[in-house]
Amino acid sequence: MSTRRLSIYPNGQSFEDNLFELQRNFSALAKNLHELDSINGSLLSFNKNFATFLQGLSLNSERLRFPEAPNADTYALAERPVTPPPPEVPPPEIEPADDIQEPAQLPKATSAIPRAHAASEKGSAAQQQKKKVVIKAGTRRRKPVFQTRKITDLLASRFREQPHKNIIEQILKELNLNRDGMYVHEITRDVGNITRSKCLDYMNALVNTEAVIRVNKKGHLFYLDPEKFPK
Repeated sequence: MSTRRLSIYPNGQSFEDNLFELQRNFSALAKNLHELDSINGSLLSFNKNFATFLQGLSLNSERLRFPEAPNADTYALAERPVTPPPPEVPPPEIEPADDIQEPAQLPKATSAIPRAHAASEKGSAAQQQKKKVVIKAGTRRRKPVFQTRKITDLLASRFREQPHKNIIEQILKELNLNRDGMYVHEITRDVGNITRSKCLDYMNALVNTEAVIRVNKKGHLFYLDPEKFPK
C-alpha cells in the first residue's frame, strides 16, 4: 500500500520560491547600502579637505596684508571726475626790442679817409643792432613738448607693435598730465578698453625702462621720473 505526502499549501507551492525572492531582495538592499557607505566616505573626505582649505584662508587673512585692497581713499579716487584735457597754449609772441638805440649820426667827413671810417662804424653798429635783436628774441623759450617716442623705443619688441604701442602712448600722456602719480585703477579708467592685468603688464614694462617710477603708497603708485622728464 503506497503512501502519499500531503501538502498544506494549495497547488503544491513551497517555501523555496519565497526564500529565493527574499534572498534576491536582501542582495539588492546590501548593494544599495554599500553604495550609501561609499558616498558617506566621499562626503567625509571632502568635508575634511574643505575644512583644511577654509582654515588656511582664515590664517592667511590674519597673517597677510593686502596693500591693494580697496579702502575709503580708493573709492574717493574712483569717484573723482576724469581729468579734462589741458588748454591749448598759444605760441609766445616775440616782442620787438624797444631799448635799442639808433646809432648817432656822424658828422660829414671832408676827406676820403673819414668817409671810410664812418662807413665801417655804421656797419659795426648795424651788426650790433642785429645781435641785440637776436638776443632779445631768444630770451623766451618755448615749453618743451613731451615726446613719448623716447620711452617707447626702449620697450621690448612686442610692446613696440600695435595696438600695444598706442595704449602705452596714451598711458604716458596721462602720466604727463598727472605728475603726482596715478594708481592702476585710475589708469584703466582714464585710458579705457584695458583690463587691470594688461595695465600692470604695460606698467611693469615702463618701469623696466627706468622712465616711470613705482612706489608702494596704499597700492602701487606710478609717475614719471621728474629728473628725466621735468615739468
